[in-house]
Amino acid sequence: MKNSIVYEDQYFQLVSPQCPYNSREDGGHLILNKKEEVTDRSEMTYQEAIDFMRISMVVGRAMYDVLNIERMNYEDLGNWGLDTPGGAKMHLHFYGRAKVQIHQTRGEHLSLFHKGHPIYSGHLHPFSDKELQRLEERILQLEKEEKYQKMAELAGISIENT
Repeated sequence: MKNSIVYEDQYFQLVSPQCPYNSREDGGHLILNKKEEVTDRSEMTYQEAIDFMRISMVVGRAMYDVLNIERMNYEDLGNWGLDTPGGAKMHLHFYGRAKVQIHQTRGEHLSLFHKGHPIYSGHLHPFSDKELQRLEERILQLEKEEKYQKMAELAGISIENT
């Protein structure tokens, strides 16, 4: 199964995993990957760090707006990659939290099963194509707001004003 690209710029790629850790019914799951891999955020340039924050803010807001979620959770852990070739790679998980939870417990930390657990092989639902399109459209709208434009400038990124 292939992950769907939701957004991309010169430093990062935002994807919707086909086998999410948080089902769409519980609020959904997106992942922000750095194109040139690093093991920790402290290895990013200042431009990449500003862009990392810019994208995390825009994506979180877009998830609130499009998915009508109650809360956003952002996680940057990387523990499952410790024993892989090259070690863990820095990335950021976006977990929307719906007011009514089906697979999770409202008000509690997201519950994750061990790496490779069968629950990650289709039981938890990804976003629909229509939801991904709406998320992408909202992200592109939001990044044109003044504060995100200024962050993009500091990161050395040009945002089209179309």
